[in-house]
Formats: sequence, C-alpha cells, structure tokens
Amino acid sequence: MGIFGRALRIVVVLLIVISLAMAGLVAAITWRSMPQTTGSLHISALDGKVSVVRDKSGIVNIYADSPHDLFLAQGYVHAQERMWQMEVWRHISAGRLSELFGPSALDTDRFVRTLDWRGSAERDLKALSPDARAALDAYADGVNAWLDVHRGSLSLPFVVSALQSGKGGIGGYDPERWTAVDSLAWQKVEAWDLAGNLNSEIFRMLADDRLGDPARTDQLFPPYRADAPVIDPTASTNARTAAAAPSPPLMASAAAAATSSVDAEQAAAWRHVASLATATAARGGLAGDAGIGSNNWVIGPANSASGGALLANDPHLGIGMPSIWYINGLHCRKVSKACPFDVVGVSFPGLPLVVLGHNARIAWGATNAKADIEDLFLEKADPSNPANYLFRGKSVPFAVRHEEIKIAGGKTETLTVRETGHGAILNGVDPRLTKAPLVAFRWAATAVPDGTFEAIFGLNTAGSFDDFRSALRGFGSPAQNFVYADVDGHIGYQLPGWIPIRDGGATGDRPVRGDDGRHEWTGRIPFPDLPWALDPPGGIIVSANNAPTGSGYGHFLGDEWDPGYRAAAILGALQRHKGDGLTPADLRTIQLDTTVGRAALVIPKLEGVAPTTNDGRAVLDAIRDWDRTCGTDSHGCAAYAAFELRLIGGIFDDELGPLARDYVGSSASWQATIRLLDEPNSPWWDDSRTTDVHETARDIAARALDRAGGELRAALGDPASWRWGALHQATFREQTLGTSGIGPLDWYLDRGPVEVPGAAGAVLNTYYDLRRAYPDPDDPSFKPLGIDKVFGVSVLPSYRLTIDMSDLDGARIIQTTGQSGNPFDGHYGDLIDTWRNGETVPLPFSAKAVDKAAAATVTFEP
Repeated sequence: MGIFGRALRIVVVLLIVISLAMAGLVAAITWRSMPQTTGSLHISALDGKVSVVRDKSGIVNIYADSPHDLFLAQGYVHAQERMWQMEVWRHISAGRLSELFGPSALDTDRFVRTLDWRGSAERDLKALSPDARAALDAYADGVNAWLDVHRGSLSLPFVVSALQSGKGGIGGYDPERWTAVDSLAWQKVEAWDLAGNLNSEIFRMLADDRLGDPARTDQLFPPYRADAPVIDPTASTNARTAAAAPSPPLMASAAAAATSSVDAEQAAAWRHVASLATATAARGGLAGDAGIGSNNWVIGPANSASGGALLANDPHLGIGMPSIWYINGLHCRKVSKACPFDVVGVSFPGLPLVVLGHNARIAWGATNAKADIEDLFLEKADPSNPANYLFRGKSVPFAVRHEEIKIAGGKTETLTVRETGHGAILNGVDPRLTKAPLVAFRWAATAVPDGTFEAIFGLNTAGSFDDFRSALRGFGSPAQNFVYADVDGHIGYQLPGWIPIRDGGATGDRPVRGDDGRHEWTGRIPFPDLPWALDPPGGIIVSANNAPTGSGYGHFLGDEWDPGYRAAAILGALQRHKGDGLTPADLRTIQLDTTVGRAALVIPKLEGVAPTTNDGRAVLDAIRDWDRTCGTDSHGCAAYAAFELRLIGGIFDDELGPLARDYVGSSASWQATIRLLDEPNSPWWDDSRTTDVHETARDIAARALDRAGGELRAALGDPASWRWGALHQATFREQTLGTSGIGPLDWYLDRGPVEVPGAAGAVLNTYYDLRRAYPDPDDPSFKPLGIDKVFGVSVLPSYRLTIDMSDLDGARIIQTTGQSGNPFDGHYGDLIDTWRNGETVPLPFSAKAVDKAAAATVTFEP
C-alpha cells in the first residue's frame, strides 16, 4: 500500500473514531435526560410520600395526601418528560425566543411583547383565589426541584441551544427557575391559538382596498347556512347571530363604502404582522381558520346501550413533536374537602391540573366556540401633541412601555410600545407602518383579568351540573363549547367566556374608528345569557365549531363558524344508530369518519364540464366514482382535493392577487365556491387576466380539472397511482430545532412522515396549509410546494377520548405522539401508529385499575 493509501486509511479511521465519539456523546446526553420511573427519589419540598404510576403507554397517575404534594409531583413529572417543550413555550409566551434562537425570532418577540402576554398573566395571577394560586406555586416548586437536580446535565436541545446562544456547553444552558406566571403566560399562548379574528380583520381591510368595495369583500364570507345545525337550538330570543343573516346573491349590488387606501408597502407590513400572529400558534392565513377546532358530543342514557351517559371529544390543534398534551391522573389517596382531587385526562406541560377529562362524578370536553373577542381600532394621534391621541374630542396621553429584548449573538433591542384605551398600537411591530394610520388591538384575554385557570381548577373537583356551570362562570378566554356528562346520567352544555358587547352595533369584522368613542366594548355578555342546556329533548348534544345558537339568540357571539358539515355528519350518525343503543365503540367509529361533506354540494355541479386533457378527464371520472371518504388508499379523494384547490384558485386568484394565498382553502372559500356554483355566469368566474375571453363556471372548472390532472401525473404518475396517502402525510416536527433543516438534528427530534386518513372538513379533520401552494409575495426565496407536498398535515385531532359514565375504567384515549418529550425514550413517538390507525389505549381511573395496568412505579419522598 502506497503512502497515499495509508494516509487515506488513517483519515477514514479518524473519521470513524470521531463519528463514534460524537455518537457516544449524543447517546450519553440523551440517556441523562431520561426520567426515573422506578425505585424512589427524594424531593425536599414534599410534605409526604407520592406514588407515580406509569402504564405500558407511559400514562401517569399520581397519588398524594395533599394538593400541595399532588401538584408539586405533577410539576416534577412534567419537567422529567417535557422540560425542553416547557422552556420553549415560556420563551414564546414572554416574547423571549431571541434569547434562545437569535435574530431570526426577533419579529415574533416584538409582536408578543407588544401584546404583553406576560404582563396580562401577572394581572391574572393577582386575581386568583388562594387555593388556585397555591396549586401554581406547588407546581412551580416541582419543576424547580427537577431543575435543581439536573442543571448541568440537560437534554440535547438544551445543549444545542446553549452552543447556539453562547450561554453554555455540553451541560446545556441554565434555565431560570419556574414561576406561577410562567404557567399562566403559557395559557395566553393557548388562548391565542384558539382566539378570534385579528387576521381576518386585517384580510378584510386589505381586501376592501384591493376590491374597492367592502360589499364585495363580504361576498367572500357567506353567512352560516340556514340548514346547518346549531349547538343549542333552544337559546333565548331576539337574535343577532350570523345564522339569521340573509343570503343575497354573491354579486348583489351594494352601495359603495369608503375604504382607506393601503399602499403596497403597508399591505406587505400588515401581512407580516398577521404572519407573526400565526407564528406563535397554529392559525392559518389571513382569512384561514387553519382547521383549529374540535368535535365533542354527549349522549343521554336513553340512547346508550349501557344506560349510562356517553361523552366523546377530539380537539383539533397544530401538529408538533411531542404532542401538546400529556395524559395524567391526579388522585388524593383519601378524597376529602382538604384534598378533593380524583381526576384523569389531559394536561398541558407547564400547567397543573387536568384540562379535559373526568373525575369520579363528571366528565367534560371542549371545542372552540370561535367567538369574536378581538377588535382593531383606527386611532388618531393628536396633531398638536404626538405623545397624545384623540378620543371623544379630548387629547389623551398614550400609555408607554419600554421592552428590552435580549438577542443571542446580538445587542439588546429596546421596543417602545404605545397603548390607547383600546389596547396596544400594532404599528411598532413593523417599521414600515411608522407612517400608516395607527391601529390598536383589543383582545379579551389581555383586556381584563382572565379567570380561565380558576375555572379549570373548579372543573377538576366539580360533582354536578351546577358545580360545572359555577366553575365556568369565571372562564375568560378562549370562549369554548363545553359538554358535560355525569354518573347519574345527565348531559349538558355550556358556552363560557368573556365575550364583549359592542356599542354601535359593531360586529367586529373590520377595524373601526377609535377616536369617536362609538364602537366601545360596553361590557361582556352576562354569564346567565350565554348558551347552555341540560338534558335536552332527544338526549344528544353535538358541537363541532358550528354556530352555537340559531336566530333566536339576543347577543352577537361571532360570525366565523365552521360551515357545519362535521356537526351534521356526527348528528346524522348518532341519529341513525341511537335506536340500537350507542356504545363508546360507536363513538370512536364516528370520530374516524373521513367523509368530506361539502363534496356532495360540489360534484353534481360538474355536469356538462368538459376537460380537454386525458388526465383532466381521469380526475373527473375519479371524482364521480368517489364515495366521498378519504382513506389513505382513496383515489377519488386525491383527485377531489387537487381539483378543489385549483377550482377555488381559478375563481379568486385574479381578483385577490397576493391575498388569494390566504383565502384559498379556508372554510369561507369552500362556502363561497359552493354558492357560486349556483351562479355559473357570475362575474367572479370571469378571469380578469384573460381580457379576450369571458369565462363561465364550466370554463374555470374544466381548467381546474386539467391542471389538477397534470399535477397529479407529474407527482404520482399514472392515474392508477393517485392515492390520498401519497399526498396526505403527517410529519411530527419539534417546532424549534426540529425545523432547522440540519439533517442529523431533524432526524434526532422529528418523526414521520406517515400516511394518514382524513381531510380538511371531515369529522376526522386533518387540515393542510394551502398557502404553501402559492408564491409568498413577501419572501421571494420561498418556492411553492408541488401537489405532492401541499397537503401535508398542519392540524389534526390532537387527542381522542370516549367514555361511558357507567364504566369509568372503560374510558379510552389517545394522543398523537407519545408521553415523553425526550428523543429515543420508549414513549417519545410510540403512540403515532396507534393514533393514525384510529386505535386507542385504556385510561385507567380507579386505584384498582391503575394498579392492574401499572408497568413502572416510582416513589417521591421528602
């Protein structure tokens, strides 16, 4: 062997040694992050012994003799399993991501600091009862007990972040101590995820300017269908809901309304502000609802096989790794007034209690009520004094805050935030809005002290419907549809939340004048007036983000409901089977329904449409033969989804221009398209970009079929290979370092992709962000995704629960990923296949059932 051969051999050996050393280091760092699940460990802050029991799925049940020890142990367990997730979440909620990830997170921090989520959490904390505050403090003590032991030996994400930020080495950077405010501030992030309509107000503002007439913009948002189901049809009279709104033709004439001019730079800046609003949550585009929602329903004893009340719940939230939920039970060994907790379900890492689940008496589930609790106000600065603004003819000083944002690898930035009586001025988020009209933002979750945590605290120990309603009386944001079932066979419903009453008849769909004082929030809808029901006739209550009330309700709740296809499908299935006696297994089957209800209103309208290509005809044939379901092997679902994308774009791309990417694929765009199919000669169908042709509905539909066929062939080949699962896949990504694009890091943190059934708008609601099919007008480097990538899942059923209240130990549950947040822990991604296959795992409740299911037990001792 020559000298070069020997040198090459040495280099190869060195590379192997270095690779093995690096692998060994990563393995050591990974191993040290694993939780202790057997034996015993000492926590000095405890008053007594605590047992932490895990089953084979990693589901945790905690037993203690006092609330203090119970919540302290929950904090310790959450930290064991999810500390990196919790650390990222508290940096999001405090507007401090730049400290971890550098300048790339600065814009998001500016947005969060402007809205002052942490400051509002501090106000919430002051309003808590002593018992609720004690739960938060004990939980924080548990998190800190874990941190105190593991400082200098944290998991790989902490190490990577330390190296990236320059704040540590292989021990990881040193996190601050956890506080009660950290927990309540994370609650703000969750409230934001499910909150109102900031983005759609910005969309309407920009669309009004582009289309030149607010009436045309309104045509993009058809009212709720008169035949769509409402949750509480017995709500009180004198309505002002969207369900009562008339349905004029889409091109009905309307008096021109004044629109403020928004130049191209300001439009880009407002799109940027809206993108920051979505960066901290799973919201969609400006007009998109992103599929954030949920299903839940309850069945009375007369309709169940067992004679017990049944409950089902599956919240639809953004995809991520690990899951947003952690499944656990909290049990006082002796349930008493001093220690009243005996509850199981899902919790948020970072917060004590069980958010959704059941105790020994009641079960509860929630869906997003989609109430309108956000408004934008156009303010006027005092031209004679720029430190003031005008309100009702008077000059009022801006309230001013100065926020310091620390940036890893950079200098600290000072952000000056001005506030009016309506809220923070958003213009400071983007320098391009310096000369734009001032816009203040008001959100119920920050405008007043929020009692949501207190409400959840009460739900955990509620024993009756009266207790349930009493607990929810102080619930603030986000407004939710709670369903109820109890061991005595009662079922019920309550919509709680701080929902504003607006002066001047405002409905909150557009920015309003702030200076004239004619659009003020004059209070909230009184709790007794909010929709509720107990044991309704028929014995079924269903909510799926559809309208809560019909035309008889007397307050404005909102007008951006889900179109109601999911609710109709659930109701229809329950009605068909209730005579046979419904079981939890039946409820789970309904949760897995992949039928796309709106397709039945679209496909019949394709008669007479003549695509010009063989592939276009293949799409049409597949759609006509389709059974409307979206299993992974569905040929018709793949064809329909591709066609629908191009049909809606074919209608609206020309009029909306850059705004189309935020509108196409929203539930509003589905409804507008369905209405337009009944108006085949509407001017909306004509493509303004082809001045020599006047297109009709048939022309645009034929083009959409041809384009969809060409894209499907390019991505998947011959039509026989067009499968929904090839297009529709879920990749579970860790939302910070797991999206870095660094191969080894992504491999370490992420899981997938996996093919999944379901579709946007089905009961099995798996949304996708169709903005990815469009160029980004504000990011020239972004390349639109092809048809083979654009239907990747962005929102999904984040967990599923079914329970028969006559058999509490028979409850079944699943969440999307696994209990652990530590990569290569056995429970990091072990539930993914179970979830995507529509299966569930047991949720033991009684001490006997928990003991029987135990796979590992650890004792925490003082």
